[in-house]
Amino acid sequence: MESMELNVINEKGQHEKIKVLSFYQLTEYDHEYIFYTKGEEADSNNVWTYISIIKDVGNSKYVLEKITNPVEESKVEELINQEVAGIMGIR
Repeated sequence: MESMELNVINEKGQHEKIKVLSFYQLTEYDHEYIFYTKGEEADSNNVWTYISIIKDVGNSKYVLEKITNPVEESKVEELINQEVAGIMGIR
């Protein structure tokens, strides 16, 4: 899958460019979530990844918000883990 780049306003109000890995939605929450990277190396084979709420504020502008509810964050992480396990063939 080819990643898409977005210009966003982060939780600190700063503009930055990110690479989108995937988008998610949960029916019980009225948010869209984004799984992304800033390209920062965690080690020689991995990059740091992040999860945030993403909001379209119009005119091709997007704002990232921190997920503050631990139950909500856990559910989004589980969706991501399921997708990664499926890609890697882990059941």
